[in-house]
Amino acid sequence: ESKEFNADVLREHIFGIHVANYMRQLMGDDEDSYKRQFSQYVKMGITADEMEDIYKPAHQKIREDPVRVPKEKKTYAEKKRFTAKRLTLKQRRRKVTVSKKKWLAKIEKGEATL
Repeated sequence: ESKEFNADVLREHIFGIHVANYMRQLMGDDEDSYKRQFSQYVKMGITADEMEDIYKPAHQKIREDPVRVPKEKKTYAEKKRFTAKRLTLKQRRRKVTVSKKKWLAKIEKGEATL
């Protein structure tokens, strides 16, 4: 953790070699943790030995055309609401009178007791 520049460490981080080393270490120590943390890699069949081969073409494409192409923003018909919409005073009073009528009707039929 010295403050001096080390090109080897930088290269390891750019090409994902540090991730490959961690994958190998985790595979040897705890295979369940490996499968949990690298489940997408396992699903795609990527191993620790292939990590550098995956990053090289990606960096080559970035060097060829470094301009970032902005993605289109998704547009939705209406915003998703996670909470119930507030009722107005009139709606709340109407709801109470309807529930009162239902309750009184049950009492009259003898289905409910006080």
